[in-house]
Amino acid sequence: MSTMTRAAFLQRWGKYWKNLYTDYKESALGAAKDCKEHPIRTSIYFSLLGSCIYLHRHNPDECSFKEHLLQNTMKIMQVGEAIRNPMSVQYVQWLGQCYNEGIVRRMNLGIVSLIWLDDYDEMCSLYKAVCPYLKTRYLTFYQRVVDIGFLDKWWILENKMEDYDVNEAQFSDIKYK
Repeated sequence: MSTMTRAAFLQRWGKYWKNLYTDYKESALGAAKDCKEHPIRTSIYFSLLGSCIYLHRHNPDECSFKEHLLQNTMKIMQVGEAIRNPMSVQYVQWLGQCYNEGIVRRMNLGIVSLIWLDDYDEMCSLYKAVCPYLKTRYLTFYQRVVDIGFLDKWWILENKMEDYDVNEAQFSDIKYK
């Protein structure tokens, strides 16, 4: 490269960065002016942005779901069989079976996570498992959702475990006077 083309290249490169700086400066000044002119709209935008950031940071992952499932399994195991809630036991055992089959998946939507069930394990290479035309349909996807994670909680699992130590069948035999 000759000295003449090198100097022209450096001059164009400097001009590019100067123009970029000028554009960003004008944009920032315009945004600051708009913020001063419309303070209510600005506060709404910043609160929405802050809320989204907070919700994103407290979006649970699949490890937390496994941890909650394991903790709930331990809770159920510490309660005698006669007083265990059959719905809680069945739900936790079913989820454990789904994990053993390898069909549990997590979908991260930014501020919400969905735990859903696939048809096959990720390692399965059957034609049915890899064919793009036989994948899960979007219209029936809601039927596959097992749990919803939001604000560091798994809501359906927590709801199923609410009265895990109360067997309502025991109370059906009691007759009130």
